[in-house]
Amino acid sequence: MLFDATVIPREPNRVMPGVVHLPAFFTSDEQREIIEQARELARSVAGTPVAMRQPRVGKGKMDAWMLSLGWFWATNPYRMLQEVDGYQVPPVPENFQRIAGEVMDRAREIDPRVGETPRVETALVNFYPPGKGMGMHVDAEEESENAVVSLSFGQDCVFRIEGHDTLLMSGDALVFGGPARRARHGVLGAKKGTSTLLEGRLNITMRQMEK
Repeated sequence: MLFDATVIPREPNRVMPGVVHLPAFFTSDEQREIIEQARELARSVAGTPVAMRQPRVGKGKMDAWMLSLGWFWATNPYRMLQEVDGYQVPPVPENFQRIAGEVMDRAREIDPRVGETPRVETALVNFYPPGKGMGMHVDAEEESENAVVSLSFGQDCVFRIEGHDTLLMSGDALVFGGPARRARHGVLGAKKGTSTLLEGRLNITMRQMEK
């Protein structure tokens, strides 16, 4: 039997300076609403150059499927675009800024070093099939030093940042900013059988691009 992550007692915690984990930040109903919103965003641009895709990195492809909002994350080489082959990148939904503000307000109560709330100018909607994750990397494309707000839905995964591991369950939020804004991080594979909401993991990261 699967457990509802929203009723498992897990306390908010500071993972390391500038990194805060907020377990069960979203109710089950809120999770379903955000998942459906993400699906609708993906459907709205299906078949276009700005559709959800597996970006090419080097000679291969990422395991995750990525939908860019606000700015398009192009690879080989990495660059940020607002239009691809005449198609405008879909805008960041208005409710994302509200969500980011609520997450950051709570995170600052745990560790003020997470810094100011980002002006959400871009968001990545990443879908990880079961067993898939993302290797260690640094978020360096943005000029802004404001925090990254990360939301998790569906199957469990382990978030790793500078040697610190955190189990992320459906409905969790995580923030990294301040001294950890450019820290190396990645996610281990989404764990099969840990969610009834999704067969895989949906991750939404919200960021400020410009200073």
